[in-house]
Amino acid sequence: MKKAIFPLLLIFVLFLPALAQKPGLERIKLTWNSFTKTTKNNRPYIAYTAHQILYKYRATQSANRVNLTFYVSITVDTPKTIVNIRRLNTLRIADRKALLNHEQGHSDLAVAYGRKLYKRLSGASYTPQNFKTKTRQIYQQIMKEMSDHNIKYDVETEHGFDNEKQAKWDKYFDTLF
Repeated sequence: MKKAIFPLLLIFVLFLPALAQKPGLERIKLTWNSFTKTTKNNRPYIAYTAHQILYKYRATQSANRVNLTFYVSITVDTPKTIVNIRRLNTLRIADRKALLNHEQGHSDLAVAYGRKLYKRLSGASYTPQNFKTKTRQIYQQIMKEMSDHNIKYDVETEHGFDNEKQAKWDKYFDTLF
């Protein structure tokens, strides 16, 4: 009897990480290799960082309540994360580092909002009638908040050119990790 239980327990333990996630999504450390390099970018800025924040869930139903276990993933959206390599190469090394640091801030915001998404999705109550709509609404609301926060970050730091404001944001990002 014990031999039959052990393999089942082992299978359960092996698949447990696929069913749930800790809310502490890890920092995505950017390097210039994280960017798709281009020379045909006519955009006003040298670099752009984009992420995909996705969620999925596993649902179980009991009576008139749906229990959802969430998984949130954040990845660099490589086709949209671009750097004009020709323009980047015109910068001094210190300016390249400063630009990469500014772009890291956008990545840090993505992770912060991924965590917020996980927390908000996991903290909500769902019914069989509302869970699909409610999860989508929460996702859209968090993505709007993140977009607004990214705009605020760019405006306040002047896209990383205001060193004093960038330093204040860097301190904020340090508190996240």
